[in-house]
Amino acid sequence: MAGELADKKDRDASPSKEERKRSRTPDRERDRDRDRKTSPSKDRKRHRSRDRRRGGSRSRSRSRSKSTERERRHKERERDKERDRNKKDRDRDKDGHRRDKDRKRSSLSPGRGKDFKSRKDRDSKKDEEDEHGDKKPKAQPLSLEELLAKKKAEEEAEAKPKFLSKAEREAEALKRRQQEVEERQKMLEEERKKRKQFQDLGRKMLEDPQERERRERRERMERETNGNEDEEGRQKIREEKDKSKELHAIKERYLGGIKKRRRTRHLNDRKFVFEWDASEDTSIDYNPLYKERHQVQLLGRTLEEKEQEEARLRKLRKKEAKQRWDDRHWSQKKLDEMTDRDWRIFREDYSITAKGSKIPNPIRSWKDSSLPPHILEVIDKCGYKEPTPIQRQAIPIGLQNRDIIGVAETGSGKTAAFLIPLLVWITTLPKIDRIEESDQGPYAIILAPTRELAQQIEEETIKFGKPLGIRTVAVIGGISTEDQGFRLRMGCEIVIATPGHLIDVLENHYLLLSRCTYVVLDEADRMIDMGFEPDVQKILEHMPVSNQKPDTDEAEDPEKMLANFESGKHKYRQTVMFTATMPPAVERLARSYLRRPAVVYIGSAGKPHEHVEQKVFLMSESEKRKKLLAILEQGFDPPIIIFSGVAITFLTKEDSAVFYELKQAILESPVSSCPPELANHPDAQHKPGTILTKKRREETIFA
Repeated sequence: MAGELADKKDRDASPSKEERKRSRTPDRERDRDRDRKTSPSKDRKRHRSRDRRRGGSRSRSRSRSKSTERERRHKERERDKERDRNKKDRDRDKDGHRRDKDRKRSSLSPGRGKDFKSRKDRDSKKDEEDEHGDKKPKAQPLSLEELLAKKKAEEEAEAKPKFLSKAEREAEALKRRQQEVEERQKMLEEERKKRKQFQDLGRKMLEDPQERERRERRERMERETNGNEDEEGRQKIREEKDKSKELHAIKERYLGGIKKRRRTRHLNDRKFVFEWDASEDTSIDYNPLYKERHQVQLLGRTLEEKEQEEARLRKLRKKEAKQRWDDRHWSQKKLDEMTDRDWRIFREDYSITAKGSKIPNPIRSWKDSSLPPHILEVIDKCGYKEPTPIQRQAIPIGLQNRDIIGVAETGSGKTAAFLIPLLVWITTLPKIDRIEESDQGPYAIILAPTRELAQQIEEETIKFGKPLGIRTVAVIGGISTEDQGFRLRMGCEIVIATPGHLIDVLENHYLLLSRCTYVVLDEADRMIDMGFEPDVQKILEHMPVSNQKPDTDEAEDPEKMLANFESGKHKYRQTVMFTATMPPAVERLARSYLRRPAVVYIGSAGKPHEHVEQKVFLMSESEKRKKLLAILEQGFDPPIIIFSGVAITFLTKEDSAVFYELKQAILESPVSSCPPELANHPDAQHKPGTILTKKRREETIFA
């Protein structure tokens, strides 16, 4: 009985299970762990009391008295009360220390208070869950079998086709379209920025420093001349603003305005604040009396500054005068004063375009050229006052012993362009060597497609070469072969021939080409059209290979080529080709026999002559003679075949293959007009051989 009463009192004195759970907090648990580590004896006693409570009432020896038992329980209760009291004090101290820390954190960072509140809320929720006993089960990691099963289920779900509704498909298509549009816009914007940067960079790099300085000076002068009124208006507005600001400052100073309260600066502020106010700044004054202060000039300094200013102005005027002097036209300058810009303008004035490396500057006039005096005298006697565009550029290149491809229209002076460098080189050879080696063949061969052109070149060559003692022989049809062979055996320096007759002379051994170092192909495109390409190749194979140029950069070096040009008989072979157009066959021939040639274009290749007016008449074959006589009776002064004037063409139905090309040529000519009969003809609407598809409205449907 006594044991049961004691157990009942112990149960009443000890807290219930719910009270223990309610009072159990993380801080109390930590304190218990610490007490358990520091005093293991207390832990043992606690376990004993717990075992005693679990095990129920134990049988006590009857010999133990009630007073001893009561005393022991009283001591234990006192000890528990003391321990609870000490623990409450420690908890109170810890809570106060924690509150101070949280207060400091919340003052430094406002977000800390929220974290503390959320933590307190979580702790309170956790306590409530502990009180109600509905603690959530702890999450356990998935096992390997579960992971594999989950992965397999996901793969099966992905493998199954997913049905999308029409709205979902439209939404996805719209989204993809929007992404494509955004990507395209982004790409276009990047390309535009890159192109703009590239254009700005190219514009800056291409702009000449003198041009830039001249443009800036011109803009400055325009601003000075046109901006006086604007400057006066801006000065007036500036004065009004300064006056209003000065009046506002006076009112604030003497009438008292609304002053902004200065912000107090704390010691722990991170941003530094100056001790003075912005209104105390006296460096800017709106009163012109104080704004434009007079600078103190020490004795003797004003004269020195005046002299410096005068010297600066003189230097500036001299520089501007020099620039004005450099802005002169190239025709007003001497040869040594020409700049790269002047040479560029010169080429543009004469429509000269040159391709190749290290192209020499063209000839401005015969006097400015480096030709020998006896050549200049012959040129003057022949009546050549000013060089033509092809002569201006081709002669300096020919004097460097470089291969040339000249693309120019008929009648542009190509004959003199290749004759003058040839005559210069032949006249440098000793005359006795020319006489003794006359049986070795000519120094130069000039090939022409027709007999008439060869005779014309022969006349020009005799006109230039006879005063210099240079002999010329023409090998063409219409003259006996024996007579031509006799003249060749007598010796000559230049041979002018058509390809077919020259091959006959070479095969009959009337002529050798062992010392030939200069080859001219005039009207090469016409020669190829007439089928002379195999004959030209056969003639070039008769040339010696010992004097061929090396196909290296040495063939483009002006110094080495000029030294070889002046070396006499050991000169490299020089090949010159003149043509009005550049078809593929001519390019193939040039690649085979020319070494690093310089290409000279005059005007626009392949376009009609600007000085020839084209007239076209469509008629039948029987009407041609009557129309020709009618035109001749109107009065045309001879000669008829010239390089400027009127070109008349009679067309019949059999000429329909050339209608389209003739129409395009007439339309491109600035001085010609296409007749409506040719312009509206069906065969002139498209190239021959073009397959046209009929339009739907032009089709005929047979039911």
